[in-house]
This record gives sequence, C-alpha cells and structure tokens, in this order.
Amino acid sequence: MKFTVKSNELISAINKVISVTPTRSTLPILGNLFFSLEGKELTIMGSDLEVYIEVKINVDGKSDGQVAVPAKKLETLLQNLPGKDLSFDLQSGFKLIIKTKGGKWTITGEDPNDYPMPAEVEDSGKIDIDAGLLTRYLSKAIHAASTDELRRSMNGVYFEIKKNEFKVVSTDGHRLVKIVKSDFDYSGEKTNMLVPIKTCQQMTKLFKGSSKSASDDENSDSDTGSANDGGNVTIYFSYEFLKCTFDNISINSRLIDDTFPNYDSVIPNDNEKILKVAKNDLIGAVKRSIIMSDQVTNKTSFNIAESELKVKAVNNEYGTDADETIDCSFTENDEFEIAFNGKYLLEAIQHFDNETLLFDFSTPLKASIIRPSDPNENEDLMMLVMPVRNI
Repeated sequence: MKFTVKSNELISAINKVISVTPTRSTLPILGNLFFSLEGKELTIMGSDLEVYIEVKINVDGKSDGQVAVPAKKLETLLQNLPGKDLSFDLQSGFKLIIKTKGGKWTITGEDPNDYPMPAEVEDSGKIDIDAGLLTRYLSKAIHAASTDELRRSMNGVYFEIKKNEFKVVSTDGHRLVKIVKSDFDYSGEKTNMLVPIKTCQQMTKLFKGSSKSASDDENSDSDTGSANDGGNVTIYFSYEFLKCTFDNISINSRLIDDTFPNYDSVIPNDNEKILKVAKNDLIGAVKRSIIMSDQVTNKTSFNIAESELKVKAVNNEYGTDADETIDCSFTENDEFEIAFNGKYLLEAIQHFDNETLLFDFSTPLKASIIRPSDPNENEDLMMLVMPVRNI
C-alpha cells in the first residue's frame, strides 16, 4: 500500500471514524483503524463490534493494500502535522512509513485479516430519507430512549415506515417521543426496526454536516421546504442489520432483536385541559426550579390558573425553594396542579423548535402531552412526560 494525501483531509476522515474505536477491549485489534486502498480510493473503518463506521476519501494512490493501524497513535501524530503533504508506504511486517518533506515516522500496524468486518445486509430493503429530516428527528428522540441495559426493548429508537409515512418513537417508560411525517416519499411494504441508541447518535453526528442548521429549523414553517437541502441518507435494512450511507460515510449496525413496547396504549386521548405557554419563559423557570429542587426526585410542580403558571420546587433537606410566575393561558377555570421530574420536563421542552408550547392534561396522576402550538405542515410531533406524585 502506497499513497500520498493532505494531512487535513486524512485527519478529518479519521475524526469521523475514531469515535467508535474503543480505548480498551477484550479484542485488541479494535484499537486499530482498518485502512484499505484500491486505486485512488482509501477506505478507513473503525468499530467496537456493535457499530462500524466507514469513510472513503480520494488520495493519490500508488499501489493497493490493507493494514490495521493503531488508532490513537496515528490520530495524535496527524494532529501535530497540520497542513502537511503526507506519503504513506506499507512495508513488510505491517510497518507503515509516514513521510513529509522534513520528517519520517514509522508505525507498526497489524494484520488486516484479523480485523472484524461488518455483516452483509442481505436481501435488504431500502429507504431514502433527507439527511436534515432524519438527524432532526433523531436529535429529538434520542433523549427519551432508555439507557438501562435490562430494558433492552427500549434501548433504541423505533422506526416505522409505511406508504407516505415515516414514524420515529422512543421511550424509557417515564417519557416518550413520537414524530410522524405524513407526506413521506415511500411506497414500499410497511416495515419497522429498532435502532440502537449508539447508532442513532452516530447518525445524528455524522449525517448532519450538510443539513440545515438548528437556527434554520427554528425559522422554517415546514420541513417539506427543506427536502434534499442536506442530501439523502440511504438506509439498507434486513431483519438483523442496518446500513446507512451518506456522502462518503457508511454506518453498519446490528438492530435490536426485541419487541418495542405498545406505545400507543400509554398515550392518553382524553387530555382536555390545555395550557399554552412561551417555551423560553418556561425553560428558564424550570432550570431555576431544578437548582432548588430535591436532588433525587428533581420534582418541579406546576400550579396553573387561568392566566398564570406558577413553577415551584422545594428541597427541605437544604432549606431551598423556588416559586416563579409566568404568563400563560389555560382552558379551565379551576386551578390545576401537577408535578414532574424537572430534568425530564426540561429535556422535553428544550427539543421543541417552536416559540410556544401546548400542554394537554387530564388528572395530576395521568401522563401529560407536550406539543407545538404551530406544528410544521405534515408533521405530528408530541412528547409525553409522566407526572410524579405532588406530595
């Protein structure tokens, strides 16, 4: 293997891959990056066996070859060689010679045949989806997925795709996010998949580079206007595996082989008490209430009258409390009081792009629904938060 490349181009590719490379593993080969050169195309891959990330870049290739290179050592060296023209020459014993105009470094790699390869996605289905739309939805859903390894069926984001509809759902049993895109360009058979959190996090990180910024989303009336602004992610899937490609990046992952909970059964349909409140006012009040709340429960209480929302918290152990009043509108004449885990509530409301939010309540012990007051066209976004006992 022999090629030349700009150091900045190479380190940019390595930065995309190295995030899944474990620093410690029972399989030491995973501490390496897999390099494969064919013609002018260099493929760089990293993995922790759960997720594989692969990036392809163009180089000035001289001769093909493969090698597994110590990831951290190579990354550190390249970070200290910014803006340099680099030549790579793989010699016997997997010794990789790296040269610049004024320097030479040798890194001993390992046999590339020992590096585990991702499984082929056989007999795969295929979906194309706008990168900006996908990363936006995942960024809103990931926070509600469970990180408890004993609740495997909730350790991911659930995709449900059918004709003209794309649905994303996540839950940890205390909160839930559901987003439905109703004019989705898909005419194939109905399918669903449970994608691990780590895979979703990597998609959100790596596929948003060319997509719209958060500020653009906030100023957008509809995601339909952003179609193709960020390019398309192509998702290949089988019963067990998933492969996503975007530009020169591919992510391979095993799907979660478990049944996602029946989320529709926990979404109430009789929440008739409606609170309307400015998002930023509420975010500030909830943040301050968390500081003063019980540090175990993070309990934050709402006391709602016709035009006033009192946000309260107390910590008897430390003698702290919070009591703020913000303007709102409420459909009920009688006062209503409900309490939440403040951190769960804050995470939910911070993921809305809209300036004004609606809360749908039933009783102080039933789940509350949060939704935008001015939803995007052809999009149904809701977040559910379970209350805590207000005692």
